[in-house]
Amino acid sequence: MADSPNLLPLGQAPSPSLAGYVAAYYLPLADLLAEPVLASPGLVSRDLVLAAGAGWRALPYTPNTLKFEETPKLERGVTTYQVRATAQRPQPTPAVLAALTLLDRRPLLLLLVEAGGGRRLVGSLEEYLLLATTGEAQNPSTKAGVELRLEGQTSRRAPYYEGQVPVLTAAGAGQAGSYLPPVDSPGGPAGYVTIVDKKGNLMARVPAGTTVTVASGFRVVLSF
Repeated sequence: MADSPNLLPLGQAPSPSLAGYVAAYYLPLADLLAEPVLASPGLVSRDLVLAAGAGWRALPYTPNTLKFEETPKLERGVTTYQVRATAQRPQPTPAVLAALTLLDRRPLLLLLVEAGGGRRLVGSLEEYLLLATTGEAQNPSTKAGVELRLEGQTSRRAPYYEGQVPVLTAAGAGQAGSYLPPVDSPGGPAGYVTIVDKKGNLMARVPAGTTVTVASGFRVVLSF
């Protein structure tokens, strides 16, 4: 049977590398001045139009706890997506609690960085996420912490984003910041470390300074 001309090909081979997320950044919705422009249904290639002095802020969380879900929901012939991103972090300081209180239920956009260097843009002017935090600790033998939860509903899957990503310093707006490296840099983004196996297959690409644990039932040899 011939493929329908209305169907996009799914011929991309599955990658043997890890595809989890290694970083997350958030942007207050008020700092986005125009809707992201889609170059294709799954890609935003142009820079986002941001307010003067605006930029993304890193969302600190405990490594390997970030989870992202897009659950399709069919209603009256229209598919929407229930979006949820969750992560854990250790017991916060009073300053962190104050910052979380300011962000609670505030409209946000989310940028997720994959282990391979790709970036997913979650949200738009009309379809944003809301942050809610939950305290967690089971008993005196467990560490107290908080769960970060960002939720929303979108009309499309989160596209990849290839535009510039200005990142604010910890001091916030008005301070000299930096940009995440381009996703198409030769050999992977600058400032990232690429981990491959003996055959050269990509295992992960993580930001420089990230702690990586490689577990195996056999002896592991790493080359840098």
